[in-house]
Amino acid sequence: MASDISIGEQYLWVANRRLSSLIAFVLEVASDDAGTDEEKGYVAKLKKWDETEHWPGCGFDLHERFPTVDEKQFWSRCFFNVARRIFRHEVGNQDIQFWQCGAIGDAYVTARMLTSAIQKETGTSWFPDTKDAADAQEYYDRLNIQT
Repeated sequence: MASDISIGEQYLWVANRRLSSLIAFVLEVASDDAGTDEEKGYVAKLKKWDETEHWPGCGFDLHERFPTVDEKQFWSRCFFNVARRIFRHEVGNQDIQFWQCGAIGDAYVTARMLTSAIQKETGTSWFPDTKDAADAQEYYDRLNIQT
């Protein structure tokens, strides 16, 4: 059985267990990353949906789940950070590794779908402040390279 992650005309088909895993991972990351009451509310809202409405094979419409630009920005950052944390072996079952490349790709594509939607909605070149972006900036600062 498959689920789709979608926004507008963009679709990413994933196994239903992959969608469940991605939601579990993003809730874990988002719980750590939520710094404001508003962001904590976003986490609570997705957690409630996961517990009460999510079923194997259901679709995951990003615009429906995250209707405001602020929500999309928060979740975009979180999905990018999920990809990073999988790569760093900080989330998921690390006793086996066959799932990691696909899960990183799915989290990254989901983050890019949200980022693209934000850019279209706002008419800007917005990109989230991710942990990877912060690490890159720190690296370039050490090299004294202007970005």
